[in-house]
Amino acid sequence: MHSQVSVSSASGARSAAKSTFSPEYSDLPIELRDAVDAALQECFDKIYCSDELLGNKLTQVRGPLDSLSKRHGLLLEDAIAHAFAVAGDRYEVSTQVALIVSKEALSLVESNQLDKLEDLNLPVGGSHGKRVVIDILVFDHVTRDLHVISVKRGGGAQGGQAARDARKDLTAAGLMLKNLMLRKGLPVLSVKKVLIDWYGRSGIIARKTVTRETVDSYFGLPIADPVEAMSAYMQSGIAARMAPRLLAAIGNTCAPLETDRQVEKIITGPEDRAETSPEVASARPSLAECLSVLPLRRQGRQMRSVGA
Repeated sequence: MHSQVSVSSASGARSAAKSTFSPEYSDLPIELRDAVDAALQECFDKIYCSDELLGNKLTQVRGPLDSLSKRHGLLLEDAIAHAFAVAGDRYEVSTQVALIVSKEALSLVESNQLDKLEDLNLPVGGSHGKRVVIDILVFDHVTRDLHVISVKRGGGAQGGQAARDARKDLTAAGLMLKNLMLRKGLPVLSVKKVLIDWYGRSGIIARKTVTRETVDSYFGLPIADPVEAMSAYMQSGIAARMAPRLLAAIGNTCAPLETDRQVEKIITGPEDRAETSPEVASARPSLAECLSVLPLRRQGRQMRSVGA
């Protein structure tokens, strides 16, 4: 389901506290560290069905690696959304926003060049059409831009029909959201549709694409560093847990290595959480209130968004 990103009021102070085991990651927000730890535990606790060709030991090496690459894509979304959320009251952020895109909207996108669709606003309504899930939706109270963001890990080419559908879905959803926001009273001036192709190898052609090298300059926010810190923390955890499996797979019977480089976890209680809410000159609905009329996303994703 779509959710508004919230940030713990105590996370900054707690993140500053040096960890006993991994002080180099002490600046990483506790929400992201917990999300990475949960992904690592889930992947490495699972027993994977043995592949007859590889044998059981090599299967237990390959299994978590395949799964973790997919989970890393979800964690990228979390980290990018978190970067907007901690930037202050300027931004309202929601993740996993479900929208029914009409067949008429998709047909319009298919039959026209992208630059001819920029100023169109299409109505939202009805239950017939294609269900599209927008990874991140950000409203900027200063510029009044609504950023419709699709996030792709981009570690390998995503070609063919999947790439074409991703481009059309993002464009069609953007055409409909401006109308919805205005109708609900949120003063959106323009809709900016952008594909964040993190590693730059997805192969998807969008109206606007940014990578980890250009994301900061495009949004004017320090996004790349905290996202890369999350990835480095995850990479460190993978290496520590994978070492004994690799040694077992090649027949090394040396003493087992320490595998649990767990970062100190501090449980955040409800009283410690404070959601960011923009200060506005007059009473107007929030982004979350505008999105409340949209259908909830079907359950099934393994990873939750930050603060959800």
